[in-house]
Amino acid sequence: MISFLFINNISAQECGPSCPICSGSTDGSLLSIGSLLVNSISIPGADEENAVFNTRFGIAPRFDVGLGYGVKREKAFWNARFQVIMENERRPGIILGAGSVRIGKSDQSVYLHITKSWEISEMFALRMTSGVANLVPEYDKIYGLGGLTFSIAEKYIPFFSYDGVEFHEGFAWIPLDWLTVSALLVESKDLAFSVGINHSFFKTVQIND
Repeated sequence: MISFLFINNISAQECGPSCPICSGSTDGSLLSIGSLLVNSISIPGADEENAVFNTRFGIAPRFDVGLGYGVKREKAFWNARFQVIMENERRPGIILGAGSVRIGKSDQSVYLHITKSWEISEMFALRMTSGVANLVPEYDKIYGLGGLTFSIAEKYIPFFSYDGVEFHEGFAWIPLDWLTVSALLVESKDLAFSVGINHSFFKTVQIND
């Protein structure tokens, strides 16, 4: 498992480890087992990649993986996330992953994320994330990560993220259970758009602590 996460022969490109656009959920959590997410993101002003197609699949209750393709660079990429510790009311969750943490770039990184959610009311929830990332193979460079996501009525999701270098702001809308439409500002200036479609092949499996 650990050796797989450090493979670095393919460039990666996605929105970040807990972004609602690429994770396929309102709070950025992992996909449930048997769930498939297919999404595309267009970033016209990005330096390294301007369009990405991505798929992600929940292959185990605490593990999802993904494959995708960057149009401008004409390269495939991969990503994986493993839920080391499940979040509950008393403690945060911990996610170990590999993929891109730089929006509009093509880094290949490994990262550790700490996540905590709070249900403020039936209509409003808050999620905070923090962590560290290491660019492969530049193991001597460590980057801090951070994110703040709001969920309003489980349909409207404003979010803010920091990838260790730049800040990004976005808004996701879920008009249907299987459809997510999003817009964001890459590095607070370049407008990007995304459409995601998800489907569950099995009933959701609830994982207890």
